[in-house]
Amino acid sequence: MDNNYLAFDIGGTSIKYGVIDKNLQVVDYGTAPTNNNENNTIVKTLIDVTKQKKEFNLRGIGISTAGRVGKQGEILYAGPTVKDYQGMQLKKILEEAFEIPVKVINDVDAALMGEIFKGNLDYQKSIYCIALGTGIGGAFYYDGKLLNGAHGLANSVGYLNFQQIGNSSFESKFSTLAFQHQVAQYGVTVPEAFSAARAGEEFYVSLINQWCEALAKEIANICLLLDPDIFLIGGAVSRQGAFFTDKIKYYVNEKMPDGMFQTELKIATLQDLSQLFGAVSLFYA
Repeated sequence: MDNNYLAFDIGGTSIKYGVIDKNLQVVDYGTAPTNNNENNTIVKTLIDVTKQKKEFNLRGIGISTAGRVGKQGEILYAGPTVKDYQGMQLKKILEEAFEIPVKVINDVDAALMGEIFKGNLDYQKSIYCIALGTGIGGAFYYDGKLLNGAHGLANSVGYLNFQQIGNSSFESKFSTLAFQHQVAQYGVTVPEAFSAARAGEEFYVSLINQWCEALAKEIANICLLLDPDIFLIGGAVSRQGAFFTDKIKYYVNEKMPDGMFQTELKIATLQDLSQLFGAVSLFYA
């Protein structure tokens, strides 16, 4: 019997998808826009793509998605990025349409599970993952499982320091998107700002140091609360490698008492595929 699974990763602006075979290789990959979920674009895309991939004799569908996910595969909470998404019953809709098992998982949880399942992380260790992108999300793997809290809302680190007035939070000020808006006023992108800093341009060195210090403050707080073996950083900025992580390490050490930062800081390795592998990892649990 074929051992193929279809994986989706639903983000704020696009849906990535791929068929993952028995050798854990992505044998078919594509993307589609979410179009802000106008006219129920997300569900229509999931159904259309699944119909197209039926030739692979799919055993199941794994879905990684932005937002907090309930135990029945429903969207408990979704921010304002995607219209009419909160409350959507993804698992129920697709299982009724195709009569195969469907698993739904938060995208940061999926990224972490993908790195454990397909990447090079030790599943026996405790691992905290923070994903930097349009927002900031967290995931915690401990004692062989993800910890999501009593109401499925644990690790919502993007809402740290939330203030009702102005609707400000950690992610609204310090996500990669927020930093992109900051550097855009100087006519550059985030990668270009990093390139300038690498070249020694003091203005961009200062901007990046300020951003890394703000991120490190919250990373230090998480480490003081949970003391994981490994702290994993994901998102496009992770492509900056040691130049980025060395700054984070420096500032985390500065924010904690001497000798207390013993967690290993690592960069996610699977990039855009981590959520796809994480979504199907649920079928192997």
